[in-house]
Amino acid sequence: MLGLRLKYDCKALFRMVWPLYIVGIVLPIGIRLFHWIQDLPFFDSFVFEMISLMYGGIYFFSLAALVIWPIVVTVRDFFNTMLKDEGYLTNTLPVSRNILFLSKELAGLTIFCLSGLVLMLSLWILSSDFSFEVMFAGLPIQDGRTIGFIILMVLMILASFYQSITMFFLSMMLGQLHSLHKGLFSVVYYFVISFGLQILALILLMIFAYFVDNFHLEQGFTLFVTSYEWVVGMMLVGALTIYNFVLGGIFHSVGVWISNHKLNLE
Repeated sequence: MLGLRLKYDCKALFRMVWPLYIVGIVLPIGIRLFHWIQDLPFFDSFVFEMISLMYGGIYFFSLAALVIWPIVVTVRDFFNTMLKDEGYLTNTLPVSRNILFLSKELAGLTIFCLSGLVLMLSLWILSSDFSFEVMFAGLPIQDGRTIGFIILMVLMILASFYQSITMFFLSMMLGQLHSLHKGLFSVVYYFVISFGLQILALILLMIFAYFVDNFHLEQGFTLFVTSYEWVVGMMLVGALTIYNFVLGGIFHSVGVWISNHKLNLE
């Protein structure tokens, strides 16, 4: 049943994001066209330069939207199909709440990955010089460590996204426990949880900083000149990945428990 639900949820989310994908691919083509014609006498004017700058600003916002919009549509779909009138149909399906939650979380991750691919394609179209070698030029390529670091970074980003959407889901479930102002309480719970996580992250960061010299803290860990410092950096990324996945799992479990034992969503 998870496969069928995941397929349905992915289609529902894709219907809300595909226009953004088209925009993300078309806009860089327009920018390259602007660069090609800007030296022609007819287009050598202040007005054309302003139009070009505005077009570039729109493209910048489209790139930001490729990162933010997957979270927005995932949360919106969860609210509409689980907590509003349509929720009656969803919650009476012959599947467990755990499957319903997990399907929507995995669908959100799928759309987020697809958005990342569109983002990279958009950058590649914009610049013929764009490559992963240029992007990660500051990392030492020794014994395949850079590849491992990149893989860990991707996993950390996915884990962070998973933690974010499960925190949104949990906040909405907590908000449903109140008879009035459910939306307002959902927002309050979200900020309370976020504040608690920020304090926890600050404590963990202080503990980590205790074991790392100031030089590499100032360099932002872009330079790992010794094996020790490289291992420390890998451990940091790996720990953040596990941290986010564990938090996401906790938020998921609590949200499912609330929906099963504290709310009547049918």
